[in-house]
Amino acid sequence: MLSTSPVNDVTQLAILHLRQELDRLEEILVADSPRVPLSGRVLVNEQMVFQQLDQLRHHLPAMILEAEQVLQQRDDILRHAQAQAQQIVLSAEQQAARMLDQHLISQQAQQEAQRLRSQVQQECAVLRQNTVAELHHLRQQTQEELSQQRQQAERERQRLIQGAETYANQVLTLLEQVLGENLQRVQQGRQQLQQRQPQ
Repeated sequence: MLSTSPVNDVTQLAILHLRQELDRLEEILVADSPRVPLSGRVLVNEQMVFQQLDQLRHHLPAMILEAEQVLQQRDDILRHAQAQAQQIVLSAEQQAARMLDQHLISQQAQQEAQRLRSQVQQECAVLRQNTVAELHHLRQQTQEELSQQRQQAERERQRLIQGAETYANQVLTLLEQVLGENLQRVQQGRQQLQQRQPQ
């Protein structure tokens, strides 16, 4: 039977590319985002997040296309191998017909040729089914992982925006309180000055 290593290699390469893009998204959300003082939160650059998601959308079709190209190459190889096998079987049948005079031996040679032909066809069919199933699994797995990462990024963005608004409201409330106290002191100072002035 033929090996399925080319499709496995493409699968591993596609997963590696996807993980690299997801790692970059994590860097944007955590390592590259400035922290909000006194809150334990970070500010996310929304434009960078959406750019990284666009990169994921851009690379995903390329990964799937590469796998489909390998599948097409595999089908070409299978067709070529099947044609060669049929040619070998045909040559064997012709040679057996020329070399063997007895009817029983000729019949056995034909049966063996038929068995070889059936075996090659079965192996080709099984290999094609396995390749198609693996490609379908890769596409479905990649789409699910991308959807999960997109949802996670959106939840993180909403959480960071809410945290930033809460922090800004707290700072403005504190500033309002401080300004109110200072204004009250200024008014008291003016009253004292007016009281000291001669009538």
